[in-house]
Amino acid sequence: MKSINTILFTVIIFISTQNIFSNYHDDKNFKNSDNYCNCSCDNCKDCRYKSPDNQTGYNDYRKMSNRDFAEFKQLIADRTFESTKMDMTKSVIDNNYFSTEQVKEILTWFVFESNKLELAKYVFKNTVDPYNYYKLYNSFVFESNVVELDNYIKNYR
Repeated sequence: MKSINTILFTVIIFISTQNIFSNYHDDKNFKNSDNYCNCSCDNCKDCRYKSPDNQTGYNDYRKMSNRDFAEFKQLIADRTFESTKMDMTKSVIDNNYFSTEQVKEILTWFVFESNKLELAKYVFKNTVDPYNYYKLYNSFVFESNVVELDNYIKNYR
């Protein structure tokens, strides 16, 4: 005979997994009159109740906040050497998400186009709106760099 603790544990696990993998939403998550989900949790990534008019997507809540971005910008501005700036920027990128507009600003912190191109490729994986990445093309002077970034985006998997 199973102990009461084993039974309770099994029930709790079952209920938890049902809530995680279902598209169940209580009333507090429905914020508009069309009953579209406005929740930004990871469970709602592919929510069937997500508004089709939501252009920004669920990932926007994960991008670096404006306050944190300003601190990040100051941290990089305080560095003298571009190689140090590059290393520090990559470290921050590894642990955060960015909008395309934030990436565009990051590229302005660097002088050399090769560094800009390297960073644009590097941060792509941590961009919350990759469908807007074409907005970075004007950050480059050389057409070859635009073509290289475009090819990188097309082939990214």
